[in-house]
Amino acid sequence: MDGERVGTTNGTTDAAGVVGAAGTAGAPGLVRTAGPDNPTTPTAPTAPRVLHRAELRGRATGVGVMACFALGWSAGGVGSLPVTAGRAVFAGCAVLTVVFAVLAARMTRRAAGAPEDTDLTPAVKRAAGRRFLLVLGAEIVAIFVIARVLGATGHSEAVPAVIALAVGLHFFPLAGLFGVRFYHLTGAALCLFAVAALLLAPLTSTPALWTLLPGLGSALTLYATAARLVQPRP
Repeated sequence: MDGERVGTTNGTTDAAGVVGAAGTAGAPGLVRTAGPDNPTTPTAPTAPRVLHRAELRGRATGVGVMACFALGWSAGGVGSLPVTAGRAVFAGCAVLTVVFAVLAARMTRRAAGAPEDTDLTPAVKRAAGRRFLLVLGAEIVAIFVIARVLGATGHSEAVPAVIALAVGLHFFPLAGLFGVRFYHLTGAALCLFAVAALLLAPLTSTPALWTLLPGLGSALTLYATAARLVQPRP
């Protein structure tokens, strides 16, 4: 679903390794030994990891995809609201989607001047692409099968919640694949809204919750994820 940077933590590890090697090699002022005249032992600061070109492009794609799917989820969720409130919420979501689309375009342009990632070889890209397609395919098949079963058994109202659950689960393997740890939070939030709908809608006999919770909950989660992807830190 999202094209983040293929996940390795070599950038951070390598940066730390370079600093450590420089310090032990005797670079002046980086590492001092404690002694009578030097009671403290300051350590060398670690330079922040720079986002590489492929990672920035992947994040830009992710921002656009997240924002578009968030708008789709909001369209399903606002149907349970009063007409005026529903229109206002959807209009706000549409504005957010446009804003994120502009930010994604800027990220793509900024990626042109970013350094290349030497660890991201063609073989690594192909392997990551295969794993991504496997995860995406499993998600689509699961949604299709479960939706058909729910429809055939007269429980079609639960389809939005089940789709949100499947989408949430697919973020967990993507977190490892792309090296994006906060995707775990995205997946957990989507699953939480889905389970809440599956439990609360029948328990409270409130049909609106079948679409309200997975719809607006998923939209909120995806917009929050897009906002995190826009931030410059890894």
